[in-house]
Amino acid sequence: MSMEHKAFVFDYDAFIQELADILENALIVNQKNELITFIENNFSYLKYPDEGEPLDSSWKEMLDTEDISQYGDFAITKYYNPQCDIGLGYDWLPLYDMLFNELDKDTSPLLGKNFGIPGNYFNPGQMGSYFQSLEQVKNNFELLNWLLNEKKEHLPNLALLIKMLSNALE
Repeated sequence: MSMEHKAFVFDYDAFIQELADILENALIVNQKNELITFIENNFSYLKYPDEGEPLDSSWKEMLDTEDISQYGDFAITKYYNPQCDIGLGYDWLPLYDMLFNELDKDTSPLLGKNFGIPGNYFNPGQMGSYFQSLEQVKNNFELLNWLLNEKKEHLPNLALLIKMLSNALE
């Protein structure tokens, strides 16, 4: 079964300022109390991660498991709109493989970086969860344009990713 690539325009700077320390600490100590407090204090800004509808009082019933990543999944909706997926869908894996072979980078311009601590990264869907700052998006956009200029045969593959990053930069 192939995984679907989803991506969203994400207010990374606000996330770092408001939630990152709380989420990272929750992952370290495996305690959800601070995350629940964040959710309660920001309730009017949060949405259901899958549907994008505003949270209601029954939001806890939607948790598959009561792990930190599940709570964090609700909390991070303050910084993006789950209804505005700009990802590449199911066709992303060949692009990922091509980029890995061409760029040999530690961080994928397609995915970004994990958040959390080694052995306990934020990963609500258990299929990977990655973040890019605005600066990383800009750098990746430039890197992909450079690659496109060097190897024009990759245009069909890179065009979708360049469009995705371009949407994120707007």
